[in-house]
Amino acid sequence: MPIHDYVCLNCGHAMEVMHPVHSHGPAACPQCGGPMKKTLAAPSVHYKGTGWARKDRAGAGRASQTAAKESGSSSGETTATDPAPSSDSAPAPAPAAAPAPSHEPD
Repeated sequence: MPIHDYVCLNCGHAMEVMHPVHSHGPAACPQCGGPMKKTLAAPSVHYKGTGWARKDRAGAGRASQTAAKESGSSSGETTATDPAPSSDSAPAPAPAAAPAPSHEPD
C-alpha cells in the first residue's frame, strides 16, 4: 500500500497515511478538526537487482571512447590540426594525376 501525505488547511499539521489508492484519506485533522488536503510527494523508488541501467550507460560510454580512439581522437572533438569539413564550401578538387611514363622504344 502506498503512503499518502496530508496537510490540515487550518493549522498546517502534516501527516502520512497508508491506505489503498482508491480509498479516501482522513477527512478531519486529528489536532484541530479542520479539513485535510492530500499533497503531492515525490515517490520513493528503490532499484534492486544487477544495475542494468548503470551497465547500459557505462557500455555506451566505452563504445564511443573506443570509436574515438580508433579514429585518432580521444575526445571526439575536432582540433586545429584536424579541421572538420565545412558544409557551405565545395569539396577541394583532386590534384591532377601525373602522366604515365611511356614504354615506347626510342
